[in-house]
Amino acid sequence: MRAVSFQRPVISMPVFPSCRRVALGLSAFTALLGLGTAASAAPVIEVKPGLWSSDSEIWINGQSLKPGLQALRAKVRSGLTDAQKAELDKAQASERQACLTPAQSRIDLARYLEQSLSNSGPWTCEVNASKLDASEAAGSYACRTGGGGLTQGRFTASYGPTSYRLELNGRGNAVDGRTGQAVGGPEMDQRMLSTGRWLGASC
Repeated sequence: MRAVSFQRPVISMPVFPSCRRVALGLSAFTALLGLGTAASAAPVIEVKPGLWSSDSEIWINGQSLKPGLQALRAKVRSGLTDAQKAELDKAQASERQACLTPAQSRIDLARYLEQSLSNSGPWTCEVNASKLDASEAAGSYACRTGGGGLTQGRFTASYGPTSYRLELNGRGNAVDGRTGQAVGGPEMDQRMLSTGRWLGASC
């Protein structure tokens, strides 16, 4: 299957392509699936409209980044007023949950990819899907920058009307997310797990 290129979101360490959350957190797996469809018609995923939750976790060299992020958020929250805490809690909840309308529940992967990956940073990625159908995908990816950034590995994904799961495992180096220049240091093992599930029809 022919590989195509896209631009990766700006982040300071290249972990995986398209980690940003767009439209209830479906972007990570829809971007990868769309990339694998260059030689054939892109599938259309039909999911249930309503309230969805999403979650993602990243590991570097086997160590999860989640505890550090949670500790940082707790420290920030401790210095806020009650009103500010309520506003922060609301913002964080909106990152983990989203309401999908009936019009949004039929996802054309090729169109979604084009809309969600514009103006997204210094990374250019090639993804080859060895498997791609209406419920599962698998394959390999390699992402590079003009400044020497490189991260590559394999992905698996499963998805349906009420859930999705994407896992990526690879190895790569760190770069400056603004310039794409490699910042030195050893390569790192990288893993990301992104999941989502339908909570109900009411939002």
